[in-house]
Amino acid sequence: MNARDNSVERLLLSAAARGTSTTYVMKGASKAKALDVYHLILAPTHACNLRCTHCYLPDHDPHFLPESTALRILDEWSDIVLEERGQYQGIFPVKGGEPFVTPYLGKIIDRLVELKTLQIMLTTNGTVCTARTFEMLRRAQVGLDGQMIVIVSLDGATAASHDKLRGPGTFDTTVGFIRTIRDLGINTHLNCVLYSGNAGEVSDYLTLSKTLGVGQVNFLPLVPKGFGLDLRAVQETHVTLHRRIQSAHALGDQDVKQLLAGSLSDIKVRERDQGAVTAHECVAAYRGLFYITPEGAVYTCPNLLGSDHALGNVNQDALLTLCNRLPDLYSKIRGFEGRRDQYICTGERVLYEKNRDRANQTSLRELQKELAQTTFDQGDEVVAYCVSRNF
Repeated sequence: MNARDNSVERLLLSAAARGTSTTYVMKGASKAKALDVYHLILAPTHACNLRCTHCYLPDHDPHFLPESTALRILDEWSDIVLEERGQYQGIFPVKGGEPFVTPYLGKIIDRLVELKTLQIMLTTNGTVCTARTFEMLRRAQVGLDGQMIVIVSLDGATAASHDKLRGPGTFDTTVGFIRTIRDLGINTHLNCVLYSGNAGEVSDYLTLSKTLGVGQVNFLPLVPKGFGLDLRAVQETHVTLHRRIQSAHALGDQDVKQLLAGSLSDIKVRERDQGAVTAHECVAAYRGLFYITPEGAVYTCPNLLGSDHALGNVNQDALLTLCNRLPDLYSKIRGFEGRRDQYICTGERVLYEKNRDRANQTSLRELQKELAQTTFDQGDEVVAYCVSRNF
């Protein structure tokens, strides 16, 4: 065993000794209206090295949030998490665009390692395969004692389906990236946007995921917005996608069930076996959930944007001030009393209502209706989940 293998083995043994899970589920108690593990999602830029046809962003503007601002809010977030949740009970996710084109990403990692208070989560397309990239990841993995998740976007079990969205040759490059970071002992998750070209590959995708040794798979519906606005023709209905995933979950072994942690199929099992009642809402506007854009605008999540849902701007407002504005936003986005949408994304619902997209509104209602038929009303714990997982 070489020196690198020894280092990886020590990290894996350390994680096992701590009982660290390879999966992550964003959830929070409905009564408290707060996440169990706090989550500040930072998009320091919309710049990206790819031009994916389904990208939900409105632009690829190479503007960056100022480095000083990013480091300041990191420090503020650390203070809030320590005060309200405790060490490593908050996450600092960095996405984009593509996070590895951010010139000061290394400084963010160094500051996190210095603080040792927050986990880091990076969402990447897995194509920036440079020595600098892998050295930053190694430094974070060692310095944070494994308190890191890297989410890689892999949109298909085959090169044909993935490359159709992300460009020729990207599948092989991204799979190589995944293998490299797994060799570093990094907890790796996959995001897969499902569309008509890959929806039939769910089982094959899970098989590939097991082969790659990843901890979790997040299947996401294609949302027609941003650059992906013209892709409505390749959408599958929400019920169709759920049924495909449900079938894989029901027929899969324990490894498959673990890969699908946080999926609607997993949530239904939690209801049935753990007595956790699912709240009649997602976690949008819960305390401890922010999304910050390159311009410094602050929202409660990446799927709920627009001036009507802005909490403020980090260039003028302290994070604690923004935390205290969440209850007002919560009341604003919930709509009429008695709405039950625990199995659908509030951001998607609001988007389709705003755009008068009746087809997708109907698609969401059908999903809610199908899943609500098997609701288990037992236990005292009422839990809200992020069912979109756009982080």
